[in-house]
Amino acid sequence: MNNSARYSPTLLLAVAATVALIDESKAQTVMIDEVILFDDFSTTDTSGDPTLVDTTVWRLPFDSEGTFVGRTRFRGDSSTDVPLQGIAEPLASDGLVTEIHLDTFSSVEPGAAFLGTDLLTKRDFARGGGLSFEGRLRLKPGATAGGVYDANASLGGTINGFFSFDVSREVSLGSPPENRQVRDEIDFELLGNQTGPAGAQDIFTNVFDDVDFDGILPDNPALTNVNGLDLTQFQDYRVEWTPQAVKWFVNDSLVRAVTENVPQDPQKLHFNLWAPDSGFADAFNAALQPTAVEAENTRYTAQLDHVEVRRLNTEISDNLLTDPSMEGAQPTLNVAAGTTTGQWFSFNNAQFVVDDILGTDPNLPDMAADGISFGQVFGPFAASATQTDASGFIQQVAAAPGEEFEVSAKVLTPSGADTIAGSENFTTVAISFVNEFGAELLTAPFVPQDGSDFPLLDGRDPNIVEDVYVEGTASAVAPAGTAFARVTLLFVQIIDGTPGPGGIDGAAYFDDVSLVKLTALAPPIVPGDFNGDTVVDAADYTVWRDNLGASDESLIGDAGDGLNGVDAADYLVWRNAFLGLPGASTLISVPEPSAALLMVGSTALLFRRRR
Repeated sequence: MNNSARYSPTLLLAVAATVALIDESKAQTVMIDEVILFDDFSTTDTSGDPTLVDTTVWRLPFDSEGTFVGRTRFRGDSSTDVPLQGIAEPLASDGLVTEIHLDTFSSVEPGAAFLGTDLLTKRDFARGGGLSFEGRLRLKPGATAGGVYDANASLGGTINGFFSFDVSREVSLGSPPENRQVRDEIDFELLGNQTGPAGAQDIFTNVFDDVDFDGILPDNPALTNVNGLDLTQFQDYRVEWTPQAVKWFVNDSLVRAVTENVPQDPQKLHFNLWAPDSGFADAFNAALQPTAVEAENTRYTAQLDHVEVRRLNTEISDNLLTDPSMEGAQPTLNVAAGTTTGQWFSFNNAQFVVDDILGTDPNLPDMAADGISFGQVFGPFAASATQTDASGFIQQVAAAPGEEFEVSAKVLTPSGADTIAGSENFTTVAISFVNEFGAELLTAPFVPQDGSDFPLLDGRDPNIVEDVYVEGTASAVAPAGTAFARVTLLFVQIIDGTPGPGGIDGAAYFDDVSLVKLTALAPPIVPGDFNGDTVVDAADYTVWRDNLGASDESLIGDAGDGLNGVDAADYLVWRNAFLGLPGASTLISVPEPSAALLMVGSTALLFRRRR
């Protein structure tokens, strides 16, 4: 279940109607290239044995996120199914990997479905001016059947995906308006059908921008031949995602680029292994079938060596929140008219607590992330035995439609009587948007539009940690009608089912909260990119041809030689970049301006051959 649907809609609407509005202006900083996630999956225990992947970073999908795809059900039990890391693999960069599996036997649906794995990040990634996702991975050759490994077993019908994805919002189309879910997605997929002696070793790529799950809007798939590629050996697969384009690279070589229908909404990163149905013709193999007999199970494996996510070309604001480390006076939900002072507002059972950093007061905990104070939240112990309820903190900042925000916060559950471990209580850091009257923007009853949340600690998680701050991040793009962005730090208390007031005990401590705005910077200048879409292709040649002889060099931007107007030297810049030959001017003859029309046909032919 998606935790965002578990707290009381009545509570959220009541808070939306009463919180004060905050308007702050902050300075800006610039981040051109920053690593925001790196994991080489090399952690082992003290004996050198594999351990679980970092469960503060990675998780399995929730029920509402698509746990069944193609002919495959994904594993979903966090107590047994979280993949291991630190698995020995001599071919990996550091000799250690994480592995995920596809089994032909599933105890849930024996003989009817496969059992696959989907490992995804707990946070989503806001695009801003650009993101780079890179993974070094492979489909491990062969398979294990009946406990025996066969290195020559066919991989046909399997898919190893490395991709970004999110169900980002509901939109309304048609008359009358219709609410529907859409998805953004950018794919690298290693198809088992492409491996083996007969396999072409083509790489499959795809991109979706607000594509309807019922297929109202098209996707954009492609199979691309990459010279020398072997999908069963480790390769570096990288996606560069900017407002202008999506580019796919294999071992640092560009293999595909698209400049239309580029996704804009934040996405999570996935690594999965599954078997499709016949609707995915390029990947389907009728010879691969699930089995109803556990002893006949065949196991396929995909290995991930490392993952790196980089933020590119993005202006990041300073923290927009007032008192982000929660050091101020006791916050209260102030409903008085005209209260617009920047501050935290608490509701129900929430308060600020001073940390006992010297350890001299037994009545004060030593639990602040920054060593000073924190926001302490208990359940409200609702009067109704049937009403789940929540406590927490809220703050808002001025925002405008189209702006992209990222919120992060640290949260801890203490050990002892106040832990949420083993309960159904959970915490969430969320971002949503409200209009000028303070009403939350909704696309359907109680469904926030374009909001995002992060279920930061969940008492049902068998891997939950106590007495340690865990950080979560959520991102969202402000929709039409936005006047303010709202940060909500939420502790949701599940009722205990007994008559009268009650709830399952537990507490959470919030600290070090951040809300920043991400603004795309102008993309770097790419030599030969005369139309400014960051891709050097035949369209740039057309721009050069149409402006040939003009004295104004700016007609081709700053992507030419910068001298003497639009001339043959600028063509040389384009052609070198198009052919991947920087600095190869002595190898390529420069056409005279009178030859421009003759080059149209030859350039189009060259472009068609490259594609």
